[in-house]
Amino acid sequence: MHNQKGILAFLFITCYLLSVMDVFSQPSVGRNSNYVSNREPLVPNPYVQLPFDAITPKGWLHQQLKLSADGMTGHLDEIWKDVGPNNGWLGGKGDSWERGPYWLDGLIPLAYILKDKALIQKAQRWIEWSLTHQREDGYFGPELDPTRIFTPEERVLAWQEKNKEDWWPHMVMLKVMEQYYDATQDKRVLNFMTKYFKYQQKHLPTKPLAHWTHWAKSRGGENLASIYWLYNRTGEPFLLELAQLIFQQTEEWTKLFEDGDPRYWHGVNTGMGIKQPAVWYQQSKDERFLKAVKKGINDLMKYHGQVQGMFSGDELLHGTDPTQGTEFCTVVEYMFSLESLIKITGDLEYADKLERLAFNALPTQATPHFTSRQYFQLPNQISCDTRYHNFNVNYSDAILFGLETGYGCCTANYHQGWPKFAAHLWLATQDNGLAALEYAPSEVTAKVANNIEVTFIEETNYPFDETITFTFASSHDVQFPLHVRIPAWCNSAKVLVNGKEFSTPKAGSIERIARVWKKRDKVELHLPMEVQLSKWHEEAIGVERGPLVYALRMKEEWKKVKGNEPYATYEVTSNDSWNYGLLIQDLKNPSTSFQVIKGEMSLQPWKIDSAPIQLKVKAKRIPEWQQYGGIAGPLPWSPVKSKESIEDITLIPYGCTKLRISEFPSVE
Repeated sequence: MHNQKGILAFLFITCYLLSVMDVFSQPSVGRNSNYVSNREPLVPNPYVQLPFDAITPKGWLHQQLKLSADGMTGHLDEIWKDVGPNNGWLGGKGDSWERGPYWLDGLIPLAYILKDKALIQKAQRWIEWSLTHQREDGYFGPELDPTRIFTPEERVLAWQEKNKEDWWPHMVMLKVMEQYYDATQDKRVLNFMTKYFKYQQKHLPTKPLAHWTHWAKSRGGENLASIYWLYNRTGEPFLLELAQLIFQQTEEWTKLFEDGDPRYWHGVNTGMGIKQPAVWYQQSKDERFLKAVKKGINDLMKYHGQVQGMFSGDELLHGTDPTQGTEFCTVVEYMFSLESLIKITGDLEYADKLERLAFNALPTQATPHFTSRQYFQLPNQISCDTRYHNFNVNYSDAILFGLETGYGCCTANYHQGWPKFAAHLWLATQDNGLAALEYAPSEVTAKVANNIEVTFIEETNYPFDETITFTFASSHDVQFPLHVRIPAWCNSAKVLVNGKEFSTPKAGSIERIARVWKKRDKVELHLPMEVQLSKWHEEAIGVERGPLVYALRMKEEWKKVKGNEPYATYEVTSNDSWNYGLLIQDLKNPSTSFQVIKGEMSLQPWKIDSAPIQLKVKAKRIPEWQQYGGIAGPLPWSPVKSKESIEDITLIPYGCTKLRISEFPSVE
């Protein structure tokens, strides 16, 4: 009997310890107790965004935000009349549609992440006007003036006047208000949004999303996400009824993605729409909507994909040819969609895609000092001038760098790219821990466990370097888990804790480091980068190393064509040869064909003369591959036989280039 009691006691203690260990090692299915998560009956979201003041960008990332504040983003209202003091969202007679809200959608996170008092004050004027000019029925923003008469020369203003009450720009302003509330906890926002959503519920049955313009119907997913944001903070039941109405009136992105025929869609609509089925999934709980997003992205890349991680759209989807353009608006909106998908699904594939965009497509489309931007970018871009380009919507200056080249929407909208990326470096987890899913130099101070504030300092030159170090700081020991992402491209990752090997996790996984954290604990994440090749249009080769895509380095000659410094418009051209094919000795082991040269890391690495990494590779000219208009001519099918002599060429990160070849034929 005594032995039986001892055995039973041993089994009881063992089971108890195992249960405790299991709880400690497995993510919770509950909801984070420190930050606002999805409220029932919405599906629990695996990751939760932190307040803006929780994350402090450092190093090169902080420099991007500071340059943006000193450049166009911080001064746009001073240099561009469309968001100037006469803007309709300030009560004026100027632009009353999307441009003011677009700009604020980047200015608000930039101002509060940098804690820039001047930018906060600048943004506050716009916030106050909307908050204090809401009608009793809940409508806010510019209003129709039925008495106004326009001359024939004022056609654009007449169109804007007609569409002042369009649902679409209000969707952007709702995102602005959400970010402002998250930064300030200004309770007026909750009442403001509640009144507006009651206005929508009353009027949408007779004036549906498509009543004013088709843009609102295509982009209704933005409206839907804002409804859930408010519901999570107030729990008002009518919001879920309104969400269903909004979903029914929005473009059927789910069916479009399931049908697998992505043609003639507008690029920016698609960049926004890609998240819409997953946003609705939170209420429907139907896995069909998550599957549709996956299929949609796969088909977009199959039929329109390009090496920098984008699908073409100039302005409509336009195939895989690397001389087709991608709108800057599409890049930043697709990034925001991926950031949303990560939080809703926890699927790491979206985190890999987000890094590919942030470290390749995003930096290439603005000048290093953020004083001009480009409307379309091309993976194979051998000149930025006014010569002919084969776009489906042609602007003669679409690929020049300037204040308002192409169309002005990107002048207003590109600003959200870096600030929102910075805001998603760190997330809260449902097991009351923290997650680092995207990597850049930063510091986070956030609440974990039972409302205990802790800090991690992230030191790295990633994506140019392979090592990331996290140093823990807190006034006392705390038990909680840290989630770190292992990218899908990394097959030999290693995690060290306080200098000792902790694990060798597999590619495309989350490593969960659950422990009692002590002051000055260090986690080192080693992500070895090997050169890899990918296949694109006409079997062309893309060169990748880690999250970076590499492109031919071409000397850039900048010529001012109009405007005043520092916001002038420039052509960029080169006399360098560009029609090279790569000579790869072993396609299965491409690293043997490339010499990796590491240089100094500067605070602004995203420019041609500061590229921290170079690749040397053998290549041959392809004489038949010639320029026409301003375009690199039709890409030869690979492999190409070339009798030209072998040359050494230099590749640098795509994001450091303004002129480039990034989809190369292979040569024999």
